[in-house]
Amino acid sequence: MILQRAARRLHRVGWLLAAALLTACVTGPDFPALTTGSATGEERRLLVTFGDRSIGRDLPANPLDLYRPRGGYANSSWSLQKSQDLAARHGLRLVTAWPVTVLGVTCVVYEVPPGRALEAAVRSLETDSEVETVQPMHRFRSLGEVSANPYNDPYFPLQRALKAMRIAAAHRLATGRGVRIGVIDSGVDADHPDLAGQVAVAENLAKGAGGDTAEVHGTAVAGVIAARSQNHQGIVGVAPGAELYALRACWSLRPGTSEAACNSFTLALAVNEAIRLGVRIINLSLAGPDDPLVARLLRAALDRGIFIVAADLGPGDPANPFPADLPGVIAVHPEGTAAGPHSGTADRISAPGHNILTTLPHATYDFMSGSSVAAPHVAGLLALMLEVKPELDLGEALRSLKSRALAAADAPGEVDACLLLVRLGGTPGCAETVAHP
Repeated sequence: MILQRAARRLHRVGWLLAAALLTACVTGPDFPALTTGSATGEERRLLVTFGDRSIGRDLPANPLDLYRPRGGYANSSWSLQKSQDLAARHGLRLVTAWPVTVLGVTCVVYEVPPGRALEAAVRSLETDSEVETVQPMHRFRSLGEVSANPYNDPYFPLQRALKAMRIAAAHRLATGRGVRIGVIDSGVDADHPDLAGQVAVAENLAKGAGGDTAEVHGTAVAGVIAARSQNHQGIVGVAPGAELYALRACWSLRPGTSEAACNSFTLALAVNEAIRLGVRIINLSLAGPDDPLVARLLRAALDRGIFIVAADLGPGDPANPFPADLPGVIAVHPEGTAAGPHSGTADRISAPGHNILTTLPHATYDFMSGSSVAAPHVAGLLALMLEVKPELDLGEALRSLKSRALAAADAPGEVDACLLLVRLGGTPGCAETVAHP
């Protein structure tokens, strides 16, 4: 209110004059103090002008030397003395002064000392007959996009799906902090710079399949879910605050490729271990024939309130619909593609699955497509949802993920993650400020 009243008084000299004064004051050389405000963030500086009869005058020698020029951008001795007198008279600190040659005035920046009200300083200056105008120090901003990358992770601009889903805004509300996600897959490279510290547990339950356990498929899935944010590395995961439980139940068929295989025994071991370790979400980016033992274990997980996310192969391979066809499992197919033939139930949803940039073993990255990278997007979203609402159940989760009212504006087939969290948790709104996990 104080500054608004002061600003309204400027109408007496016109907005053009105010703009010119501000430009003049902050454009001259050697004014580093003008680029920042006070330590508290409160702007306590005022701009004051007074008529300067020394500007533009070619004066003869003066015995008192009152009008001696002091340099191309400096004030005369007279105007500098006048600036100092005003500071002493009104209890202000002189920051800097500069002749605005176009307007024939001197512009002075004063700082109001702590403990004194800004309004009182403005009123005092306005009653001074030698003062022409008084105004607060305004701040202006550019009108371009503030930042193309709200993270310091350099590859985030290439993660178009996350941008469309407004993940940066969602991370202000939740990052999946503390939510345990079981990644039952091939081996995860826990030493990858974007996964270092993200893997709480790593177990090899397929020990008979030797070789390098830092494998392509598992590492890619892990990166989509929980690649670290704000670490000056690579990409950002959907839930960078989540805890990954990397349970190796599959092994690479060909080194250096995403082709991997599992069997009933290793999958059963991994699901049992995930339940024992208390995960809240299990991601299964794999498919095969109906398996009675694995199905029993997955139903046991569902009975315990564990969310199970599985890759939906779509209509191309109806012989291998499991575990996506198991009631209660959230089956995920890439957006823009058809769901599988078993998609009559309400548990089928779409997620980003085309040209997804993610982590690969040995500190590398690449683009991948398919249901295998669509499913972990949903696993990550569930982690964000569980942080906001730990008592979330399957029915509410599915309603939220499938709601057309939550569709992303830039990609209608994808969910607006920020709006989803706002609706789920009753939070006040979204912003692009990014929180650390």
